[in-house]
Amino acid sequence: MKLIVKDTKLQETSEILLRHFENLPETEIVIYPEYSETPGIQILKYGNNVKICYHEEVQYYRALGIVLGRKGDFSCSQTAYTDRLGVMFDCSRNGVLKMETVKRYIEYLALLGMNDLLLYTEDTYEIPEYPHFGALRGRYTKEEIHAMEQYAEKFGIEMVPCIQTLAHLRTYLRWPVTEKMRDNSDILLVGEPEVYEFLDAMIRSVRTLFTGKRIHIGMDEAFQLGLGNYLSRNGYQDRTGIMKRHLDRVCEICRKYEFEPMIWSDMYFMLAAEDGRYYHVPKDYEWKEEDKPDPGLTLVYWDYYNASGDVYRNMVQLHKKLSGQMYFAGGGWTWNGIAPNYARALKTTKEGTKVMKEEGVRDWFCTLWQDDGAETPMETCLLSLTYFAECAYENEVTQEMLKGRMKELFGIDSEDLMLLDEFDNLQPQDPYNLKSANPSKLALYQDPMLGIFDGQFRGKGIRRHYEELAKKLEKSLERPQPEWTRHLLTYYQRLAVFLAEKAEMGLDLKADYDQHNQEKMREWTKRRIPQCLHVLEELWEMRETIWMSECKPQGYEVIDIRLGGVKSRLKSAARRIETWLSHPEKQLEELEEQRVCFWPDEDRIYSFNRWEQIVSASNINEL
Repeated sequence: MKLIVKDTKLQETSEILLRHFENLPETEIVIYPEYSETPGIQILKYGNNVKICYHEEVQYYRALGIVLGRKGDFSCSQTAYTDRLGVMFDCSRNGVLKMETVKRYIEYLALLGMNDLLLYTEDTYEIPEYPHFGALRGRYTKEEIHAMEQYAEKFGIEMVPCIQTLAHLRTYLRWPVTEKMRDNSDILLVGEPEVYEFLDAMIRSVRTLFTGKRIHIGMDEAFQLGLGNYLSRNGYQDRTGIMKRHLDRVCEICRKYEFEPMIWSDMYFMLAAEDGRYYHVPKDYEWKEEDKPDPGLTLVYWDYYNASGDVYRNMVQLHKKLSGQMYFAGGGWTWNGIAPNYARALKTTKEGTKVMKEEGVRDWFCTLWQDDGAETPMETCLLSLTYFAECAYENEVTQEMLKGRMKELFGIDSEDLMLLDEFDNLQPQDPYNLKSANPSKLALYQDPMLGIFDGQFRGKGIRRHYEELAKKLEKSLERPQPEWTRHLLTYYQRLAVFLAEKAEMGLDLKADYDQHNQEKMREWTKRRIPQCLHVLEELWEMRETIWMSECKPQGYEVIDIRLGGVKSRLKSAARRIETWLSHPEKQLEELEEQRVCFWPDEDRIYSFNRWEQIVSASNINEL
């Protein structure tokens, strides 16, 4: 297909986006773009002529995607319920997206009509005066950030730096040179001159990297603020006051470098709530005037947990008491473990964005966190990200509408991707997986001889669940798929095969051992464990290929070590069983112990996303 755009500024970028659409007819389409005062888009396609009315540049690209994805003549219009609509990519939990990957997502954002790209970098950028900052972590260079920002600008998208200026700095504060700046292992020592010299250098460096005015300076989840070295030096002080004084100083540095800051709002709420929980501040709560943030500060209300509109509404109204400037941050649930939690992402996005529309909150972004090592490929984000974007242009988004948009834009059957939700969403009493259960990660990493979650898995039918899921994924691969989707689904199909064997391995091993069944125990060493190891090698190689295609190599060593540990323990289990088979009169002490339930509620599996506490009941990272 050949595009002729009657606006030279849009011609080149339109041709770039055209590459995402395959099997288009060999024809010529003439597009007549026209600016509109009304936020949103209007499209009229008749024959080979298309008129697109748009309010913002990215809205033109959204309309272009609709035109290229649909056949025949049509007309349609969509309202923009947002002024700023974006995505935040987590590039701090080991997976630092390659520059080429970010550029590809910039094109996706344009097609979705999103005008913000927030790059979350705790220590994965350069501060020249502090060489340990981001060392060995795949940090972005100045040249890389400039190239990504310039590419985003071509499509009318603003790249916004998202940094941390109080907590979430564990990976930097691990270095001995930072000792004088630590309140504890994760939080800066507020009030110390060295800290503000560091923060000045940090924000000065960010100023050289980004050209825009907006900056996100973090300030979230500083749970132990003032309770570490600060407490030893200053005695106990009102923590709201500590937070306020520090925030004022950081905002002053931001103004010095001509930045307009925003922060996560949770510390205002956690310090106000009697139980210290974000969503538990009562409706009638009033902050003291001296505790409120500077009027020029934007508060970011993050919420990807609640399925009740009442919670969102209450939180929005409380935020309005604190500040006249507010962003809403939803979530794509790419951080549940080793597979995405689509059900929860779609449900919370639906409820949250509905309230934002009702309350007139017009700035949103979708967070794509990568907790505990970026084990879920970022490629899985497209389903929840597309749904989030559609909610900003449609009053209500049905599953059929989402399915149509995924097919139009990416050539993907959303039902195939939704199969990935089944890795963790297997409890009928929680159809949206609102408890964020992640049995796939628990089953992958727990020890075959000392499974912490064996007691919890008993009677849940997990093996059969993964056997059926493997068959569904295999069937999906029989259908035409884009190349990247095929790689992704193939990896997850092999993972399902592996989990079908390993999930109940500990339970089966113990049962065979308790029955003193030497024939079945021998089968573990001769067939079942070797078969498991063979599938593990396959999916391990696939995971590395996916990682290297989307992220810098730094950080993959963690996944490598974790999967290597699975392999090592499977081999060790086989050796231990062989030893027992040679001397069955002796005990296998690992299998002598009775399995207990991890959670008191024996009927449920819940969320547990800490690798070091899944693999063993013994100490790994504690003294």
